[in-house]
Formats: sequence, structure tokens, C-alpha cells
Amino acid sequence: MQNPPAPLAALEESWAVLGGAVDEMVWFSDPATGRVLYTNAAFERFWGRHAGNLGPAAEALLDLVAADDVARIRQARAGLPRQGYIEEYKATQPRLGERGSRLARVREQAGVLPTPGAAARVAHIARDVSWQFDTTARLRAEISRRTDAERHLNDANARLQALLATANDAVITIDESSLVIDWNNAAERMFGISRTEALGQRITELIVPHGHRPHHDHGIREFLRTGKGTILHRRVETRALRRNGEEFDVELSVWPVRTAEGFTFSSFVRDISRRKAAAKALADSEAKYRKVVENVNEGILVTAGGRILYANPRALALTGLDEQTAMSRPFIEFIHPDDRERVLGNHLRRLKGEPVENYYQFRVMHEQGPLRWLEISAVVFEWQGAPATLNFLTDVTQRRQAEDEMRHALRRERELSEMKSRFVAVASHEFRTPLAAILSSVELLDDYGPRLPEEERKEILGLIKNAVTRMNGMIEQVLLTSKLESGRFVFAPGLQSVPHLLEQLLAELVQANPQAARVLLRCQAVDAPRLVDAQLVRHVLVNLLSNALKYSSAPAPVVCTAQADGPTLRLEIADRGIGIPADDLPRLFQTFHRGGNVGNIQGTGIGLHIVKECVELHQGRIEVESVQGEGTTFRVHLHAPLAPA
Repeated sequence: MQNPPAPLAALEESWAVLGGAVDEMVWFSDPATGRVLYTNAAFERFWGRHAGNLGPAAEALLDLVAADDVARIRQARAGLPRQGYIEEYKATQPRLGERGSRLARVREQAGVLPTPGAAARVAHIARDVSWQFDTTARLRAEISRRTDAERHLNDANARLQALLATANDAVITIDESSLVIDWNNAAERMFGISRTEALGQRITELIVPHGHRPHHDHGIREFLRTGKGTILHRRVETRALRRNGEEFDVELSVWPVRTAEGFTFSSFVRDISRRKAAAKALADSEAKYRKVVENVNEGILVTAGGRILYANPRALALTGLDEQTAMSRPFIEFIHPDDRERVLGNHLRRLKGEPVENYYQFRVMHEQGPLRWLEISAVVFEWQGAPATLNFLTDVTQRRQAEDEMRHALRRERELSEMKSRFVAVASHEFRTPLAAILSSVELLDDYGPRLPEEERKEILGLIKNAVTRMNGMIEQVLLTSKLESGRFVFAPGLQSVPHLLEQLLAELVQANPQAARVLLRCQAVDAPRLVDAQLVRHVLVNLLSNALKYSSAPAPVVCTAQADGPTLRLEIADRGIGIPADDLPRLFQTFHRGGNVGNIQGTGIGLHIVKECVELHQGRIEVESVQGEGTTFRVHLHAPLAPA
């Protein structure tokens, strides 16, 4: 049973004391549960039973009631608690100890107890009226009963008045005209008005604020007219007035009581001004801190059980989610898959109290934009009675981008530095040879020019021209590399006949290098004109064919095959040369990188880098297969669609 307020509990105690002091059989029941709550001593002596073994209140004692009375008593009890009853019936009084069993006549009365502010209770009072058939005995018993009842009632009233006088809550009773007829000590302390001053005064003039007085008068009139009231039998919060004019918050419980003169209205009044002030202070504090939390530049999350319990606006903005979506799904779903294990593991270990990294970074998937990098710090605290984590999130996306850009710049700077170093090394080696040839040829001409035969002078001049041509080619490759890397080389496709373009390139290559006669050209299903950039294709094929000729020996052929596959043009250059060591393949297309097995074969290490840049500019890709000592095959895939119809 739910515990009633202290004054109500005291009233129930008084009723119980009264029931224990009278000769009538008394028992209380709860109509909501149908359970018998209390039986007095007289009941237990008469029936030999108690509250614990009576069963449901509606069926109590019916097994002892005479068969012709059972239906009537059951029907009367069915009307409770809406309607009380007074019934007489015959019943068998059980044998108890030395007392034998007998047929008795019982008068039973039942009705609802006044229980302000709590659930109703039903009181049953029964007496043995078998003696009423003996007039003399009945009169004597009635006189004795009334005398005892008056004495016990006076005692109960005295105890009740003492209880009300010492209660902590104000207890006030008024009549139908709102005149005060009872005013306890707590009311004197609460309102600053003595009992003598209050008795006989209108309650509205004493303690009801002006704005509430019309409602009070209307409520009493409505109850007297209809028997219903909006604030009766329940707790309500309202305002009251002290003697000094101060208004304060109170909790009020009112219940009506019918008397011979009409209705009275009793009430418990509790001062809740301190509680309301504390609640307001707490609400103000919560509002202040909520304002701070909702306007900080950091995201704040409360998480527990794998879900988000609270998210401030900044946290929602970092993920692009609305509050409903954020709280309806596990928070791990918003985290980048590569970071989920780390974040969830830290969250669970932190809840268990295990050591965990306090600051770390992870990625979240933003609903309307790119990935965001967040830095998190978290602490464990209690949220609504359960352990949770308070998480502070900072957007470090720009910082990460700046760090990545800085690392990229440093890496690029190192690459440039290494490239410069390699260029100096290559240039010092590759330029020294033609310069030495030029110098020695010039010295021969200077010392022996007039005396040298014409054919020998022409040969020396040819050596000088070849050396200059070689140096010029190396310089052109360096300049082309710079142009490609700076983005100044533009992809400009035009309609070309692929076989014609390849034959023209091969003819130019044979004229410049007689070894190019070893190249075998094969064209398969590429007769239709295609959109290609002739200049980029020229750089690709010239470098790949030159390398194939340079690193393979005559008479081994170099095969150049052209094939088409939809919009893709495939070029394959295969040789039977020295091949490329496996360790060199990952760095094959880096600037100035040369294979470890080239020995004294001339070269700058720029050509394949130019090839890769040109292929990618042509929206293609390049593949290489090589076995050291057996040969190398390069496969180039270029985007070269057919001419539009």
C-alpha cells in the first residue's frame, strides 16, 4: 500500500485505535485492490479469522452466511465504494476454543472513509444483534454499548485534536460560507494569524490572494450545486497570503465532510516556497549552463550504451545530423569505418574504468560534406543514474589539412632536393662525355686542322655535332619534364589515323637512329580515325622505342603493336634486352632513376618519367613486365575514342 501523507497516516492510526477500543466488529478494505487491510480484536474474537486469511473483501465471510442471505449481501457489497449499505443476515459463528458453534444474527454497515489526498478506503462495522430478540437484554446492552462508544469516541477525538495541533502542516476547516471553524497551531505559524483571530472569519479575506478569490467562491458554489469539485481529494499547488501581505507557494489537499448542518471543507496546507525557490534556482542554473553548452565552439556529447543521449548544436553541426537522427542510431555509425574499432574500444574501456588515451583524433562522416577530423577528450560521469561519458569534440580538419599540406610540401621539397642531387650527378656524368668529345675534337682541329685529311676533319666535325645533339636532347628532356610537372603541357586531342601516325614516327626514328630498323610495327583493327594527342603519343613511343633499342642488341627485334578496344588504344613495346631488376620496378618512373644493371649504357633516367606523365595526361595508364636478362614489355592504354559520327 502506498504510504499516505503524515496527517492521513495519523488519521488511519486513530481509526485503527478506535476500532480496537469498540465492541463492534470492524474491518477496513481497499476497493482498488479488493484486499482486506485491517480487522479489529472484536472481529477476530467473533469470527476466529483475521485480515490475512479472509481473502477478497467482496467474498469475506460469505461461506458462513446463511444460503438464503448470500446473494443479497454479495449484491450490497458489489455497490461499494459508490454506495454504502446496512444489511442484516444470519450466519454461523464458528467454534473457537471452549465456545461452541451457534447461529447468530449480524447487522453489517459499510461505507467509504474520508481519506483526503489518498485512495479511498471502505470501513465495515458489524455487530451481533441476536440479543435484540430479548428486549431487556437488548436495552441493557444498548445502554452499555452507547456509554462505551461515547467514551471511546471522546478519547479518539482528544487524540485526533492533539494530532492536528502538533502537525507540521496547517490544518484548516471551513463551512459552506467559507467561515473558519478550525485552525491548528501550524496554521498560526504559517500565516501569522492566531486561532482566536481566524475563527469565524472568511477564509478568502485571511489567506486567499485577491486573484484567486473568485475561483474559490465559484468552486464552493459548484460543489454545493453538483457535488463535484476540481481540486477535491487531490494535491494541488497554488498561492497563499500571509498576514504581512506576502504571497507564497503552498501545496493544498481539500476534502468535504457532510454534517448535520451541511458540508464542511477541511484542508492540509503545506508551505512549499523553499522547495519552489530551490527548484527555480536549479532551473535557472540549468538554463545558464545549457546556454553556455549550446553556444560553445566545441561539440559536446553524452554517450552511454553505444548511443548518443545528448548532443549540443555544435556537435550536431560537426556531423550534419539533426537531433532525432543522432539519438536514434548507434553513434558508431557516424564514424569512419577505419576508426570505429579505436573509438568504440576507448569508449568501452573508459566506462569500465580502464586506462585509455584521453586525447586522440578520428574521422566522422558528415551528411552534407566531406569527412571531418575531430579531436576528442572524454570523462566518465553519471547521467540519469547510470554511468556515461561526457565527450568534448574539436574540429581539427583544417589543422590536419595544414599538416598534410606541410608534410606534402616537405616531401615534395625532399623529392626536389633528391631530384636536384640526381640531376647534378646525371648531368655531371652525362654532359662530361659529350663535352670531353667536343673538347678533344676541337683540340685536334686546333693542333692539326690544316694537316688533317678532309675525310678525317669531317669525321671530327661529325663527332662534335653528335655530342651537341646528345646534349641538346638531354636538355630538351629536362625542359619537357619541367613543363609536364608545372601543368603547362595541355592535352589537345585531334583526329588522327593511328597507322599513319605510327609509321611517320618510326620513319623519323630510323632517320635519327639506324638501329630503329629493328622495330617491327604491327597495327590490328586501328584503321578508323581516333581522337589522340599526336605530340603526347610521339613522346611516349620515341622514349619507349629508344630505350628498347638502347637496352637490346642487334639483330634482336623490337616489336611495337597497336590494338583498339572500344575507346581504348593499346600500344605494346616488347624487346629482348637486358630486362629490369625486380628491385627497380617500383621506382622505375621516378625522375633520374636508372636500373641497377645498365652499366655504362648512356642515359639520364628522365625518359620513363616523361612517358608516365604523358600517358596520364592522355587519360591512360602504363604497365610493365620484365625479366632480367630476357627482356621487357611496356603496355600503354590510352583513351582514344573513335571520331563522332
